Parts: sequence; C-alpha cells; structure tokens
Amino acid sequence: MVVQARISEAEAAVVQADALQLGLEGTSEAVREGLSLLHRRAQLSALAQSYDDFYGGAPAPLSDVTAALYSVD
Repeated sequence: MVVQARISEAEAAVVQADALQLGLEGTSEAVREGLSLLHRRAQLSALAQSYDDFYGGAPAPLSDVTAALYSVD
C-alpha cells in the first residue's frame, strides 16, 4: 500500500531538515518514523484509557511496596 499526503513547502523543508538532523535517509524514512511515534502515542493513550475504564476514573491503588518507597509522611 502506498499512502500520500499533501504538505506545504514549509512543512516539507522542516521534515527534510529533521531527517538530516536525525540521520534518516530521506523524507520517506522521516514519515515512517513519525508514523511509528504516532502509533506509540496511540498505544499509550489506549493503555491509559484501559486503566481509567478498569478503575472507573479513580486513581489506581498503590501497592504496599510503592507506598513504602514513596511515602509522603
């Protein structure tokens, strides 16, 4: 599958400069890297939502070990 996107010249210049800075081989590799970061962010968002769903929006309880290590007394 091939996906194309239209971006402005200014955005293209930023992508090219970022790719160069990061040692990427070109704009395609930069876009793939960006999509990878987008996917990772979506995974973390889904994980956070699953915690909220499980705990009904309340904070997750602290384990005894965590409470002992990070006591606020």
